Amino acid sequence: MYRFRAASEVIREGVPPALTDVFAVITELGGLPFLLVALSVLYWVGDRPSTATVISYTLVALVVTLALKQLFMFSRPPVSVQAVAERPETSGFPSGHAISATVVYGGLVLARDRLRDIRFVGAAVTVIGLVGLSRIVIGVHYLGDVLAGYAVGAAILGGLWLTVGQRAALGCLVAAAAAALTFPVTAGSGYALLGLGGSIGGAIALWTSDIERLPTPESVGQTVVFVVAGLVFTGMTYLIAETLTVAPIAVLASAVLVAGIVLFPRLLETAPLDALRAN
Repeated sequence: MYRFRAASEVIREGVPPALTDVFAVITELGGLPFLLVALSVLYWVGDRPSTATVISYTLVALVVTLALKQLFMFSRPPVSVQAVAERPETSGFPSGHAISATVVYGGLVLARDRLRDIRFVGAAVTVIGLVGLSRIVIGVHYLGDVLAGYAVGAAILGGLWLTVGQRAALGCLVAAAAAALTFPVTAGSGYALLGLGGSIGGAIALWTSDIERLPTPESVGQTVVFVVAGLVFTGMTYLIAETLTVAPIAVLASAVLVAGIVLFPRLLETAPLDALRAN
């Protein structure tokens, strides 16, 4: 009853079938691959301290999500109602997309001090709401899963903001500690290795670097080349980290992924990109 199956069915049937594909796209706004790309680009070309903070929060959210899913192991809605098929072995409670969207988009509002900006807050709330709604519309979660995800995401975000604040390196250490403590429960998931390795890599990179002093792109051409190169690195490293099954190597690849994102601006000091400064 607490998963609100009947209400979920009403929502699914109330959305015109023509919009299902639209929601299938919207749902990716709360998926790890998209968030990884979006946060990487924001970090490279925008406010690095605030984005690094949100990256660390996202790692904590990933670890907590995996632990809760393994703890509850509740089934998803039947395959017959899923417009976008999910792996049958994955747990449906709580909604990881709802947790991630709340932590990331809500975290950007807090970390960038935009709580008084109605447009910024409205945009964040809209995206968070649409991501949660999309999970119900495409039939991979019940309403209760999404509401629980919002609650967990808000708790993670509020707890980290009050205790960690904008100390991104500390946030990564919290994520690494949580990953180590929950690893016996979450080890069956490939994302567990990503969470553990990524947290360690992020903590090391952030603790040993002054990210505010890392170079930034100085021209449109330099920005384009820099971002494209960064996304190639991020995409390839993510695929390697996600597909590896040997735990130590997967953890190392995940550490390289997050540390590489943090330190990638150093590439701007190399000759090829430095030559673009005059353009």
